Amino acid sequence: MTLPDSFPTARESGRPDRGDMAEVPALHLQRAFRWQAILRIAIVVALTADLAVFPPSEQMQISVTLAAVYALWTFGMLWASWRSRRPYPSWVYPLVDLALLTALIAISGDFSDPNWSSPVSADIFLFIPVLASFQMRPVLTAASGVLAAASYAVGTAVGHLQQPYWNFILMHTLFILVVCAGCVLLSDVQQHRVRAIRELAEHRLWLLDRIMATEEREQRKIAEVLHDGALQNVLAARHSIDEAACSPGVTDALQRADQALAAASKQLRSSVRTLHPEVLVSGGLVPALQHLTQQASERGRFHGEVRSSIASAGSVDRPLYWLAREILENAVKHAQANNVIVTLQQNDSASVKLSISDDGVGISNECLARSLSSGHIGIASHRARIEGLGGVFTLRRNASGGTTAEAVVPVE
Repeated sequence: MTLPDSFPTARESGRPDRGDMAEVPALHLQRAFRWQAILRIAIVVALTADLAVFPPSEQMQISVTLAAVYALWTFGMLWASWRSRRPYPSWVYPLVDLALLTALIAISGDFSDPNWSSPVSADIFLFIPVLASFQMRPVLTAASGVLAAASYAVGTAVGHLQQPYWNFILMHTLFILVVCAGCVLLSDVQQHRVRAIRELAEHRLWLLDRIMATEEREQRKIAEVLHDGALQNVLAARHSIDEAACSPGVTDALQRADQALAAASKQLRSSVRTLHPEVLVSGGLVPALQHLTQQASERGRFHGEVRSSIASAGSVDRPLYWLAREILENAVKHAQANNVIVTLQQNDSASVKLSISDDGVGISNECLARSLSSGHIGIASHRARIEGLGGVFTLRRNASGGTTAEAVVPVE
């Protein structure tokens, strides 16, 4: 995939490069691991049916034991996949599959069956490269398929050494290799597709970062203009009115003008602080959140409260501040809430959690979709920024009414 000249690559953007597995997003790998575990159930069913229809000619008890071990391995991997765990390196899974299945067929006597009656001894090896292909690593898939073909060829040849059927053995070995080649190609296609999706997601995050950085820079410029221009003129006008008020003959008009200018001065100061959060730079995240919540509660006429067990979120103070501003702004406009609670706390040793909860009318996924389709991307852009930092953003409707927005972000 050719990248535009203005887009950074993964290395240029500072993201770690861990080889092939780094190219595949964890979500895709987790889903593939889950379906791989489900496919093993089909293999267990096939083995059970084969043991029932074609009872082993040798070592019946050991064969059943090995089949049970493979069933336990299958359900163990299924449990791990639903628990979002991958306890072993990628190459372990096809190796264990191949070792257990080869041992089962060898001990049960399928390799040496003189009637060639059981289809499992040949067809079960086709599943090895198919299972490996789910991991989206072509080299691993190819190695698994070659080992599966070699296990079938050697095992069948040794088992039927007295009465060999070389044409059948060679053709079925070739068939396993052909299926393996197809799985390798499929794995390569899927790997490149997921890699392309990952690159597009990185470019999207990069663009959002640029857009939001530009927005912050422009807001800072506007804040400086308001502070150095309009706000100073308002303050000068109020000073003149104060001087006039000390003179005899003061009128009600001057008092009303003074009140209007005082209100305008307060609004301008509030706008300057919102556009350029000096309190965030000088005081930290918690005072900045308190200032935001106070402003929002005055405009939205609700009770706002900030609860914090930590003083700062470190390097993610700024993105959490802008996220809180967006959520509180939405609460003012849409929530119709009586109470809004902002909570900042340590989530674990490596992450912090910001939660903003209200008791208003709530928000639905349909409302979010309509907002996005109409061009409002405020929450979506902040979600992308949080996820770009390696965090998780959730927006859910409370069971008792209202909405909770929650961001969990890793800290250095």
